[in-house]
Amino acid sequence: MDAAGLLLLVLLLAVLGSLAGLGAGLAPGVHVNNVALLLVASSPAFLSIVAVPETEAAILLAAFLAAAAISHGTASLLPSVFLGAPDAETALTVLPGHRLLARGKGHEAVLIGARGALLGVLFALLAVLPFRMLLGPPVDAYARLRPLIPLLLLTLLVLLLATEGGTRDRRAARTKRAWAVALVLASGLLGWTVLTPGFLRGAAIPLPIGGESILLFPLFTGLFGLPTLVLSMRTSGRLPPQDIGPPEPLPDWRGTRGLLSGVLAGASVSWIPGLGGTNATIVAQLLAGGEPEAADPEADREFLFAASAAGSATTVFTLAALFVILRARSGVAAAVDTLSNGVAAWSPLPWMPPILAAILLAALVSAVLAFVGVTRLARPFAILASRVRYGRLASVVAAVLVLAVALLTGPLGLLVLGTAACLGLVPPLVGVRRVHLMGCLLVPLLASAF
Repeated sequence: MDAAGLLLLVLLLAVLGSLAGLGAGLAPGVHVNNVALLLVASSPAFLSIVAVPETEAAILLAAFLAAAAISHGTASLLPSVFLGAPDAETALTVLPGHRLLARGKGHEAVLIGARGALLGVLFALLAVLPFRMLLGPPVDAYARLRPLIPLLLLTLLVLLLATEGGTRDRRAARTKRAWAVALVLASGLLGWTVLTPGFLRGAAIPLPIGGESILLFPLFTGLFGLPTLVLSMRTSGRLPPQDIGPPEPLPDWRGTRGLLSGVLAGASVSWIPGLGGTNATIVAQLLAGGEPEAADPEADREFLFAASAAGSATTVFTLAALFVILRARSGVAAAVDTLSNGVAAWSPLPWMPPILAAILLAALVSAVLAFVGVTRLARPFAILASRVRYGRLASVVAAVLVLAVALLTGPLGLLVLGTAACLGLVPPLVGVRRVHLMGCLLVPLLASAF
């Protein structure tokens, strides 16, 4: 196949991947890793239908996956803000998004997040070459820092705990830090138990379609989504009318800080095993001044912007890192590596592997399409949200999420959901940050690293 024909097919698969990612992002519990697993399983059928060489087929499927990953992250803003149904990438955006929703700014929250995701991809694409030079030759930061990965993870965890309890009352600060430590350890134990391979083996599952990664659905819904909905059930009135229109621009210093912290955070976690968009959000949060307070709507807006930029930038950098360190750091990157029968290293520097070039092009196409699609969908979501009683809506959404967990993960998933929800109710009740619940990922990573 000539270069022009291959380019057209890459663009076509990027569009199709963007649509698949949008659909998956709107469905709570459907992670992009599930799409990747399905694509790997069906790749022989694709090869039998499409009359292209295996190498070019891998390029096309990689473009599809990259586009799906980017659009999935942007689309998941809608259920995260309006329904309180997070996935692993948007878990920390639920509370700031709901605060804006309660102020009549739900539409604006989604638009700000979508803009952050778009700019995160654009700036990450511009930074891919410096990222390659830093991570690989001539700097070789990966080879130098690889032995220090456990120490880096531990430092991140200590920073999270140290920034809790920012008050002049020393006794109150110590109490908050004690709660933070307890939450990190409890959520870490839960995560270590749930994410152990084979946790669902032999379990009765009505719809066994998700694989092991489906366990992230009850875990994160319980820790971050369901508690917000339970607390919202006490609301008897309707949400205020949602402001429909372009969002107020962030002050220049907030926009710049949010974007740079998001992109830098994405680059910093993309090469570390087990870390992803949510961990990048934690780093971006630390770089951007900490978790937003309930009384600071500007901080909520900046946080959503930075978190979305971090999530989309992490996707780009994780896929680029695959070709530098030859290690898959996400489910999508692992699928690309499998489809390619092992990717070729990006070396020497001027020679970029064709499959990576296709991935980066697909990411750009998907970022634009996802931005357009999500900003269009935000309007009907916002109109519907203001027409129903929010307490009733929260009850219905919570019931739907519980039903989805029961269908996709069975009784064990319901047990995970209930346990996680009990933990998730603690931070708002004792006045500490929910970010400490990310111990569910950090503690198992530390345990496996030492």
